[in-house]
Amino acid sequence: MKLIFEGKFKSYDDLPKGELPENAVMFKEPKTMAMVNVVAALVAIPMLLIMYVLLNVTDKTDCMYDKNLWGLLISCVFLVPHEFIHALCMGDKDTVVHMYYSLKHLNMFVICLEPMSKARFIIMSFAPSFVLGWLPFIIGLLLPVSTFTGILLATGFYGALLGCGDMINIINATFQMPKGSLTQLSGMNSYWFMPEEKSESDT
Repeated sequence: MKLIFEGKFKSYDDLPKGELPENAVMFKEPKTMAMVNVVAALVAIPMLLIMYVLLNVTDKTDCMYDKNLWGLLISCVFLVPHEFIHALCMGDKDTVVHMYYSLKHLNMFVICLEPMSKARFIIMSFAPSFVLGWLPFIIGLLLPVSTFTGILLATGFYGALLGCGDMINIINATFQMPKGSLTQLSGMNSYWFMPEEKSESDT
């Protein structure tokens, strides 16, 4: 994987564009980062409910609450590793991945123009929030109450919430991509197509 740090996001027109087959279908998805944040906030609601129930069932609510600030700070540090995990899942050692940050939208993101299978796209989208969010959160639920457990729970809590925008990709891929189709990013948007359609357009 060849990671290119592009720096500050300035314009949608500056994002790399992929060469798509003629019959590529754009995902029904938010078209701007502002809208992504709005939809991600809606996705966060059921996630918050699930984590709230788990914390109460295991009697760890107070344990996590005491370390909320630590979890928030650590999760902010995890922003770069979060995107790096995305990048690692996008292809092989020759795959080019572009990384951007946007203070205005309080996020970072990566773009790769290589086509991906439905399964790979879903795994790529979920991997960071699993490794940096759900995994430490679940481990924290299983450990006895302690300072370390509280930090682990809080870190996992916010790490999982950082993946709410990625959950939009997972939902879209699950319900919009037909079996056997590929997906490809181009600019701000994602597209799907059948492999034979791409090969026909290239001839």
